[in-house]
Amino acid sequence: MERGERRKRHEWEAQYVSEYVARRYPGVPVRIHAHLGTQPRGANGQYLEPAEERMLRVYMRWADAIVFSPSETVVIEGKLRTAEYAKALGELEIYVALVPHTAEYAHLVADRVVGEILVPIPDPTVEMLARRKGFRMVVWAPSWFSAYFGSIEYRSSRAVRPEEAPLL
Repeated sequence: MERGERRKRHEWEAQYVSEYVARRYPGVPVRIHAHLGTQPRGANGQYLEPAEERMLRVYMRWADAIVFSPSETVVIEGKLRTAEYAKALGELEIYVALVPHTAEYAHLVADRVVGEILVPIPDPTVEMLARRKGFRMVVWAPSWFSAYFGSIEYRSSRAVRPEEAPLL
């Protein structure tokens, strides 16, 4: 790589979630990188032109994936780095609450909306808290994970303080 040349960004997390959803929920309607909530409005509270709405969509919250099965709607938040697992708990809580209020998905949402945290390395503490919130914690590592695993810092590749799980 030449000096000053930028390394091409690889969206590992998006690839991770997409592969998991394709394997776990084949043939079921899915939205990847799904915007959630209401459309932003103008400063005076009035609705915007379509072009303005598209521009402001970047300020909406978004889940990594939403699966629309007939029996339940599953909101998925995937994290590859163990240091971000706890962050998924708060994000998922907001996302699950916003799904029923997202007009774009109103015709697809089942009566039951559940959250699912997708991780490649188990973390007993986060798993215990996820279950308390009614979320599923799925541990799945794709075939390419070892290559990714070798490129991250050691502290991001192991559970953060698993010994604390019994204290909760």
